[in-house]
Amino acid sequence: MTKTKNKYGFRYIAGKFMHAVTIALIIFAFQACTERIDIKIDDDFQKLAVEAYVTPNPDAQFVKLTKTSGYFSQEAPEPISEAVVSVNNGNDTYQWNESHENPGFYLPPEEFEVIVENEYNLTIDLKDEIGGATHYESTAYMPRFEALIDSIRVIWRGEFNSWIIKLYAYEPAGPDFYMFNALRNGELITDSISRVQVSDDILIDGMYLNGIYTLFFYEDELAIGDTVTMVISSITEDHYRFVSEAQTELFPKVPIFSGPPANVRSNISNGAVGYFATFVSDTSTNIIDGSGIWE
Repeated sequence: MTKTKNKYGFRYIAGKFMHAVTIALIIFAFQACTERIDIKIDDDFQKLAVEAYVTPNPDAQFVKLTKTSGYFSQEAPEPISEAVVSVNNGNDTYQWNESHENPGFYLPPEEFEVIVENEYNLTIDLKDEIGGATHYESTAYMPRFEALIDSIRVIWRGEFNSWIIKLYAYEPAGPDFYMFNALRNGELITDSISRVQVSDDILIDGMYLNGIYTLFFYEDELAIGDTVTMVISSITEDHYRFVSEAQTELFPKVPIFSGPPANVRSNISNGAVGYFATFVSDTSTNIIDGSGIWE
């Protein structure tokens, strides 16, 4: 007995066939327009990484030297010891000595003199070659701090779920660039470059700042009874742009598939990464006593 398919059976088979063809075409299209690329990462290639500060505050002055790490490395950067580090303040040259407690950290001698509105020169001579060089240099200018700070006030904004430091100060006329840090009971809160705030004065030039928002903190980072100190530093435009570029590199990209930004600038010679910064700071302190903190 011969079996025959009715028209509904043929429609079912045809539908299945067309579905399979559609899937095959989609797979072919994706394979045709994509290609697997294996990116070779040279973990053996290293650069000198420099983090260096000269300020009138002796506790904030240091030169930190490390080697860059591989992209997938889970280890802390390797410190560089036995380097010869010297800083010229525009008048004299001083050799900085490596810390016994912290290898790779170089500290100024007691007689090191900080002079505002001078150009500083940093020289680094390594014991062993890194990135094809042993000699590195940098130059930075220390601007004068001219803003007049009245006070700061710490408030809580529930809609932001944040503590906010408001600044009351007079900002002088002329182009200026600022960096904002904060301490809680003497301990630095803005302890990474992602948490530092930098700003130009385009919108506030020559104005009295009647409580502008400067720094934001999570709910558990501050509490009633804390002593909060804000450190305001006058920095150069190049330093401002270095911090801005580094933060752009660290923060999530919008939209998510955006291309990478340009390389973060550096003012260290011979291909080293990092920055040599010189700046002057002023501070203002507020105790969060619970009165008037809600706005």
